[in-house]
Amino acid sequence: MRESVAAVSPSGDRVLLHIRSGTYLKLDQIASTIVDLLAEHEEVAPAARALATQFSIPVPRAEADVTSVVTKLRSLRASRTSPMRRPTLDGARTIGRQWWSLPIELREAVTKAVVLVAAAEVGLRVSDIGRLAAWMRVPLASGMTDPPDESANGLAGLSVGEQRAYWATGWVLNRWIFPDTCLRRALVTGFFLRRHQPVLRLGLIGDGDTAHAWVEAEGMTFNATAVTGTFVVSTGPAA
Repeated sequence: MRESVAAVSPSGDRVLLHIRSGTYLKLDQIASTIVDLLAEHEEVAPAARALATQFSIPVPRAEADVTSVVTKLRSLRASRTSPMRRPTLDGARTIGRQWWSLPIELREAVTKAVVLVAAAEVGLRVSDIGRLAAWMRVPLASGMTDPPDESANGLAGLSVGEQRAYWATGWVLNRWIFPDTCLRRALVTGFFLRRHQPVLRLGLIGDGDTAHAWVEAEGMTFNATAVTGTFVVSTGPAA
């Protein structure tokens, strides 16, 4: 995989996020070593020989182990779509009345947020997360960082218009036909905060079975929560 981000879970296992499919895979120590060897040697055969030398095992067994890991990585497939809420006419009318009751400035902000949320929804289906994040002007962060302070909130550092956009994003996602995921919220929030050079951060929650997305921009954090590991972009070649 040429595009991936990696984190380490509390158990010490590496968790590899495949950006193109939007899925992540927990690797034990041996699998993690094999991934590093593949990044270094680029081909199965030399990686297998290096593995055999490192662990004093027969080359055929090493080749089988490397091939097994490559197969798992290449077979990562997942739909990044979520179960859709079935809209109803009464529900649409209720949301329309709620929208109309807002002050005109907030109605305009909500309208813009609807367009961006819809664009992000399409992007989640036709593009990978890395390209989509870059298009939304909130590229994936490429370096390590300290865990976010979940009590910190950057709203005070935003302009009135940006605060409206942030509020409108939540308003729309709470009523959207798809679940209000942290990734959708981070992508749209990042676009509205683009003048602050935001980056999209991805981390692990708990034992590493759940991922979380949030935005950092000029020292401000948005939608952050306590994480136990942070994904960083892999720089070496991959299988």
